[in-house]
Amino acid sequence: MPTDAPDPLLSLPGQPSINETLSVVNFRYWLMRSARFSAAVFLVLVIYCYPALRTRFELRSTTLPPTFAPDLSLYVNLSGPSSTGRCQFLNPYYLVPVPFNGSGYLQFRLGPTLFGKLHTALAGRLWVSMFLWNALWWALLSISVLSLLIRFLPGRSSRFIVLGFMLLMLSNFGVLKTLIAAWTRLPSMAGFENIGLPYMRAFVPVIPVALLVAYLGLQMEVSRRRNAILLWVALGVLQFVALASFPYATLIMAGITAAGAAWRILSSGSRRIVLVVATYGLACAATDILFATRGSLGFYSSHSSLIQFQLTLLSHLIGGNWLILAFLTVLAVFNKRLSPDVKWPLVGMGGSNLLLMLGDAVIPAKTILLSHHAGHFIHTSIVILLIFLLAEIFARPDLKSGQWDFRQRILVACLIVGVALNGVLLSVGTYRGFLSYNKDQAEIAKELTGPFRPDKGDLVIARSRNVDDYCSWVFVLTQGPVLYCTDAEVMLTPQQNIDIHRFRQAIYLYLTGQDIQSLRRMLAGPDGRDLMFQLGYWAEAASPSPAEQADGMRAIESELIAPLERIEQGNLSLSNFFRRFRRIVVVDNVQTPTFSQDRLASFLKLEDEQRDARLRFQVYTAR
Repeated sequence: MPTDAPDPLLSLPGQPSINETLSVVNFRYWLMRSARFSAAVFLVLVIYCYPALRTRFELRSTTLPPTFAPDLSLYVNLSGPSSTGRCQFLNPYYLVPVPFNGSGYLQFRLGPTLFGKLHTALAGRLWVSMFLWNALWWALLSISVLSLLIRFLPGRSSRFIVLGFMLLMLSNFGVLKTLIAAWTRLPSMAGFENIGLPYMRAFVPVIPVALLVAYLGLQMEVSRRRNAILLWVALGVLQFVALASFPYATLIMAGITAAGAAWRILSSGSRRIVLVVATYGLACAATDILFATRGSLGFYSSHSSLIQFQLTLLSHLIGGNWLILAFLTVLAVFNKRLSPDVKWPLVGMGGSNLLLMLGDAVIPAKTILLSHHAGHFIHTSIVILLIFLLAEIFARPDLKSGQWDFRQRILVACLIVGVALNGVLLSVGTYRGFLSYNKDQAEIAKELTGPFRPDKGDLVIARSRNVDDYCSWVFVLTQGPVLYCTDAEVMLTPQQNIDIHRFRQAIYLYLTGQDIQSLRRMLAGPDGRDLMFQLGYWAEAASPSPAEQADGMRAIESELIAPLERIEQGNLSLSNFFRRFRRIVVVDNVQTPTFSQDRLASFLKLEDEQRDARLRFQVYTAR
């Protein structure tokens, strides 16, 4: 009798064999697990999509996508087509051509470029394009996370997998103190209105994190296999896509590979592994350097050195989240039960994130804001390390007993419910917190595409106090220029920023009623850094270095206050500037106006005006 034939004594006539019974049991088990994972993904997608859908039905406007996180308008404007083919980009705020290699944001813009393709394919329907784009990346991130946990989580408990997945998607360790404070203020929802879900932003961090989690899983798989050439190729492709989208993610990927490869080389001593790792590293380095150095590496400053040791900043850079991540990373290093092929990539992820968070002590913040952008990965790193360490503890054989297993299930179920409730509160809070802004945005879209739609040759003057303010949507709505918008500077060369952007900013400040004396007093006051950030000197304002903050003050004095002073003294005529445009459309808030009517009237002649309870639209011509 063949050895694989079922034993007739183990089954009765008319009844299924043991093999058949096991197949049915395995299928039912797989079906139940799949149902749990699908339900978790569905719940997460509903929670993330709720603010957009609720706002859509509340405002009944689909001209612009609703805003629920910073920089949405920036990336939408980055997704626009080039002005003269492949060599130049049309700055959407001022309609001036910019070389692609003249700005870091233009060089690393794969995400916005792909969104632009989707937007074009959907016939320019921006609301639908952004909704589908977000849903796609949330789904891809969910698949990456679940694949990692299903394949490598100790014990592979479906409940623990669901808990880890939901903890990653529906909590926010990056603002843990604020989140805890919001819970203590219930039933008031005010505390949840300014937190947000961790991956609500449309481009960053959802795209780099999805790539990073996929890279982490592939690195663990490479460590398990002896022959994994295709996996190495896939790793190389992932890290290059991450570089073209958000280069900070590539640095963490390098740390993951370094830790995993070091363990394999030291544990086996195989020359073949050394050759494979060296070939991979050199190929990636050569490709990345070739891509990164073809243009501007700096995102915020072109006149600062790349390396500058400021070790005194370490005390400012090491905060609560850094200590939590460091603690979890150390626990992983000394955990002897975690499989090495899982442990060392995890350690590489945590360790490289820790180093990047201290980056401003070595690389000036005004160059690439390394420490600030490393914060985009802190929540992901903490949750993944935490869930792997907890799963290893709960999967230990010495803890297995009927009573303990029952208590574990109850505990995990309660945690899942709590995390899901946290996600619901964050989602509802996000909708409520941005409702007022989205109402203004819908009204601006209605008027600028209706009775006050600017024609070719018109200029729009709109508020620019922070990111995604009124000015940022002008080009999307009208295809015309705006007087000034803070975000415009990231899509200009350094020289264009001085010649074009700061000149327009000085005009804008004058029309808002600012003068050089009040500006200097505010910069020297306790809120000086906040004003510096508002004026667009983000890196200097965010840097903990007093020297870099002083550099920002000097730059404001020479680049901004100097032209503002010439305007005040009449040495720079604004009439000549405004005569370049057929009409000037001014958009302002009625309750908290930005612009001085007297200063507008001194250079412009009012032709038409319309206002409602929230906004005022005025049409001027140059005197």
